[in-house]
Amino acid sequence: MAYATSAANDPNELLDKLRLFAQSSGWSIDGLRDRPANAGKALSLHAANVYATFVSQLAGGDGNSPAPFLGSFGHTGYTANPNPDIQADASSIVWANYVQGPYSAVHFFGRTAPQPYLHIVLETQAGTFKHFGTGRLITAGVVNSGQYIYGNQWYYSANYINSPDSPYHSIAFDDTYYNYTAPCTRIRADFEGIAPRWHATSGDSNDARRLLAGWRGKAAPINLLKDVGHSALTGRAPGQPLWCAVPRGAGLFSDVGHPPDMRFIRLDSYAPGEELSLGTDRWKVFPVHRKNGPPGTPNSGVYGYAYRITE
Repeated sequence: MAYATSAANDPNELLDKLRLFAQSSGWSIDGLRDRPANAGKALSLHAANVYATFVSQLAGGDGNSPAPFLGSFGHTGYTANPNPDIQADASSIVWANYVQGPYSAVHFFGRTAPQPYLHIVLETQAGTFKHFGTGRLITAGVVNSGQYIYGNQWYYSANYINSPDSPYHSIAFDDTYYNYTAPCTRIRADFEGIAPRWHATSGDSNDARRLLAGWRGKAAPINLLKDVGHSALTGRAPGQPLWCAVPRGAGLFSDVGHPPDMRFIRLDSYAPGEELSLGTDRWKVFPVHRKNGPPGTPNSGVYGYAYRITE
C-alpha cells in the first residue's frame, strides 16, 4: 500500500496505525514499545538499510512549543535496548509539536523502492496540519546514505504565530532558522571517510555540518521559486523538489539530493487536502501549518507541501 487515510485519537494510537501502514507498504517492524518517560511509545522500523524510530511524547514543552510531540530519529541498525531511544549511530531527534488529537484525518504515504520513505500528514483539527517522516533522498553526487528525517515545529508566540517567514518556526526542509527551536530536518550525508555524518539546519554559517534547504532564506536552494505563483493562464502552480545542500569547504556547497515524491508548492489556487492530477501523476497538497487566516491565528500563508500518491 502506497497511500492510505486513517484516523487516530492521540499520538500513541497514531504510531500503532503507522505501524500497520508501514508493514503493508513493505517496511519491516522492529518494535513498538513503551518509552521510559512521558507516557510515550517508540516505533522502530526499517526498509533496506534505512532505519528509523518514531516516538511520541505527551508532556513537556511550553506555550511557544506545546505538547504533545511526535519525533523521529535515524540510525544504522536495530538493537532491542531497554531504552528504545538508544540506537547505534543515531541522529538527534526532530519533533513535530502540538500534535493533539483526536485528528480530523491522517494521511500516510510510503514505499520501499526505488527510495524508501514514510511521509505522514496529520490534520490535527479542520484545516491545521502537521508533517513528519523519514526516507532516503534521491541523491546527487557522491553521497552515501542520504537518509533524512523531518518534523515541523510552529512557534506559537503571539508575535509570530501568523508570520510564515518568521525564523522562529522550524519547519521541514527549510533552513530559515533561529536557535529558539530545535532543527526539524536532519540529513545523513557521509563523505570523505566520515560516517555517520548528520547535517542539520543551523544558525551558524561556520558550522561544517550545516544543512541548506528550503525556500524562505535568501541562500536557500529554491528561494526565488517560492515567489513564482500560480499560472494566470491555467491557475496551476509548479511543485519544486526540496533540494538539500551541505558545505564542502572554502565557502562552497554541494547538492546532496531531494526527498522522493514530496515537493514545495504554493497553495494560492488550491484547497488544503486537494488532490491534483498532473498527467498520470496524482498529488495531494497540504499547508505547512494552515492556509492563510485572520490576524492572530496560526497560519503558514500559502506555503505548502505536495505528496505524490504512488500505486
